[in-house]
Amino acid sequence: MPVYTDSTINAIKMRLTMSEVVQGYIPVVTRSGRNWAKCPFHGGGNERTPSFAINDKDGFYHCFGCGESGDMFTFVEKMDHVSFNEAVEILARKAGVELETVRGKAERQDKDEIDTLYDLNKRIAGTFHYLLLNSAEASRARDYLSSRGISDAMIERFELGYAPSDPDWLHNFLSKKGYSEDILRKSGLFSPNSFPYPMFACRLMFPVRSWQGRYLGFSGRDLTGRENVPKYKNTSDTPVYSKRHNLFGIYEALDTLKKGKDSALIVEGNFDVISMHQAGVTAAVASLGTAFTAEQVKLLSRYVSRIDLMFDSDEAGQKSTDKAIQLIHQAGLECFIHKLDGGKDASEILEKNGPEALYKAYEGAENAFQYLVSKGSKKYNIHSGRGKSDFVRYLSPFLQSTVSSVEQASYIRSLSSLLSVSEESIRADISNGKSGDDVAEEDERGIIQGSTPVKKRFNPAAVSIDLFAMLYLANHRELFSEYRQRISFGDLKDSEAQIIYMALENAMRNEITSNELFLTMITDEGARNDVATSFALDEYSSKTGRSALDEAADRISLRGMEERRDVLLNQLRSFSDSLDPDQLSDALQRKKELDEEISALRNELFRSTVKEE
Repeated sequence: MPVYTDSTINAIKMRLTMSEVVQGYIPVVTRSGRNWAKCPFHGGGNERTPSFAINDKDGFYHCFGCGESGDMFTFVEKMDHVSFNEAVEILARKAGVELETVRGKAERQDKDEIDTLYDLNKRIAGTFHYLLLNSAEASRARDYLSSRGISDAMIERFELGYAPSDPDWLHNFLSKKGYSEDILRKSGLFSPNSFPYPMFACRLMFPVRSWQGRYLGFSGRDLTGRENVPKYKNTSDTPVYSKRHNLFGIYEALDTLKKGKDSALIVEGNFDVISMHQAGVTAAVASLGTAFTAEQVKLLSRYVSRIDLMFDSDEAGQKSTDKAIQLIHQAGLECFIHKLDGGKDASEILEKNGPEALYKAYEGAENAFQYLVSKGSKKYNIHSGRGKSDFVRYLSPFLQSTVSSVEQASYIRSLSSLLSVSEESIRADISNGKSGDDVAEEDERGIIQGSTPVKKRFNPAAVSIDLFAMLYLANHRELFSEYRQRISFGDLKDSEAQIIYMALENAMRNEITSNELFLTMITDEGARNDVATSFALDEYSSKTGRSALDEAADRISLRGMEERRDVLLNQLRSFSDSLDPDQLSDALQRKKELDEEISALRNELFRSTVKEE
């Protein structure tokens, strides 16, 4: 992952104001000399009175309604559901700033190679599309699309194309455009074992784009009808393309997904995606020649809290549904299943009866629990003791991966009523049937991996002295080298303060000066959000808080001294009989010194308090 330089970050901040960035997403109004907006993070942006304050001078925003705070990079991260690096890239394009990364010669070469591959894919996608619309040879592709009921609007929306049958055409075309043999070999457009034979010839082409619209690779549908030729081929993984991390149609569905009002719909194939979009269901996407993956669930979880499944009605499609349910449920997302009537898949219904019939067939869904209960009750005899046990075992992976205890209790209550057995016996069977392969793994804190954590709102009044000190130093990092002589990592008891302390250490060693880059060094999301919030609060950002920092440092030191004295006292009580006179004298002398230091520090803190009053 590239690390962008301070100069890049600062150049973006110099060319853009916080208000300009916000204005690109939501309306901004001026009131009492300050810019405000209706908060997009709570209430759906429907506040009666704007509570979202924008500070152009310092480059931060703060909502007085929900407590959200941050800078322009944080804002884009949250609005577009992207990483910090992606937010930097978005704002750099908006500001017209060239990205500069902290990297060596090899990394620069890798970046140049990646940019070239993106350019190549975009160029050839446009050429394929032109050939589909204008080439005489592509008439078979146009006729095929017509027979499948695909409209001209969808051909344009998905930029469908045609790869010529001439096996020499692609290599000759791209070579003339100046692409090197090395780049062509890495592009995924040619057979890895028979270069320069093309991966796609006489095929209907489906460009695969990232959520940002970058051209990653292709999927091609055979039009020859020859036996022993795979119907679909997909670009192999390349430096810019990974099938398990991307989805066909994510770019075309993004506007719908970002509204947050619809669930994402997972279908099986490219034509199913296009058919659903043609029917008006524009949140449809599909995996790329692989089973639905946890990485694809994570990608969609940026935008939605619910994922719907609409796989083929055959046995393979049903198996895919069961596996996908588990992945979605383990990620803490809602899952619903659509059963299509009138055809094996979406594209078949569109082809036979048109978009309206497809939309009607799509309406109505059952949640994952209902779906599994219905399927399991047909598979097992739930009227026999053994059948009931097998039925509960079948549902156990789903129930075990339920993040919410309340939700799980509701499911168990329903099963108890259906099976006429006690809830306790169902819980016992679920516990006994626990399998590492079937349930979400827990980390050492007991949190299910992939689950959606409940966001903790930052409360300045409830901040420990440890966290106060670290938040203040995060705002004034030039002071850290001085105060680390007074506060060590081991002195801190607050786990979040410890996380920030380590980030401060790393920032000092790497000479990181910008707030944005500093935030990327904080690994814990909660701590990162609290630091971002502190940047907008005078209590931490003002230099007048130095005396409060000194007091916090003294109190942390005092606590450490008192703990060391308590340990020494316990040792004296426990081992005084076994200590020789010299050892006893040394221990008593250490206690005396600690008592004096503690007394002196307490008096200093008392004088400071009286002086302030």
